[in-house]
Amino acid sequence: MQKRSRKLSLALFALAIGSIRASEGQALTTQKSDLDLKGYGITVTGLKPKYPPGLNCSPLTSLYASWIDVDGSRRDEPHSGVDGGRFGDPILAPGPGTVKAVWHANWGWGPDAALLIVHRRAELNMTEGPEFYFSEFDHLRYADISHLNIGDKIARGEKLARVFVPGSDREYLPEVHWEVWELEHNTDLTWRTNKSGGRYWTNDTARLIDPLYMLSRNSPPAENGDVALMPFLNGSDYDEFRGFTYILPCHKRG
Repeated sequence: MQKRSRKLSLALFALAIGSIRASEGQALTTQKSDLDLKGYGITVTGLKPKYPPGLNCSPLTSLYASWIDVDGSRRDEPHSGVDGGRFGDPILAPGPGTVKAVWHANWGWGPDAALLIVHRRAELNMTEGPEFYFSEFDHLRYADISHLNIGDKIARGEKLARVFVPGSDREYLPEVHWEVWELEHNTDLTWRTNKSGGRYWTNDTARLIDPLYMLSRNSPPAENGDVALMPFLNGSDYDEFRGFTYILPCHKRG
C-alpha cells in the first residue's frame, strides 16, 4: 500500500507539471533545437530550474555557462556545470549507472575528491542521442566516496555523498559541482595532472552539456526556459522515466 501511494504521488506530480506546461504555452523545444538546449562549448542555453510546487528543495546556486559564482563574484571563465546544495545535503544519483572513477582532486581551492558515473542511454529510457552520459561530482569528501569501486552499479536516487566545500576549506560556501558529458561510443579515460597537482580525466569524444537539458528529458522545457525539476521519491516507479531526476533533496513545506 505504501509503495502504491508513492507511485500515485509521482503520477499526480507529473500531472501537475503537465498542467503547468499547458498554461505556460508552447514548449521551448519547438523554439530551440537540441543543439541550443545542450549548450555545446559552454554556451548559454536559457534553461533554468523550476522547483516543484509545495516542496522546499535544496537549490542550484550557479548555472551552466554562468559567469557568476556561488558567492556572487565574477568567474574567470564560464561555468562548466551547475553548483548547488546546502552543507551536508545528500547528493542523489540522477539516474542508474556505473561507477567510472573515484579520485582525489584539486581544482585550485585545495584537496577534495571527485566521482564519475557513466549512464547508458537505455538506462535513462532515451531512444535517441549519444550512447553514454557522464555525471561528474566535484568538491566531495573522499571519506564519503572511498567505499565506491570502479564497476559498482548505482541506482537512481542512491545517496552518493554529502554536499561539502571546495578544497575542504570552510572559507568557501558549500556546493556540489555537477558536470554532464555526452559520449557517442568510447568511454575510455586518459588521466592528466593540473597545475594544482590534482588528477583529471580527458576523453576526445566527450562533450559538455547543460545538466538541465538532461533534467528536462521527461518533461520538455517551457517557452521561457523553465525546467520542472523532478525530485527523487523513494519507492516510486521510474521504469519509464526519461533522463535525470534532481540530485538534491526536496521536502514538503511546513
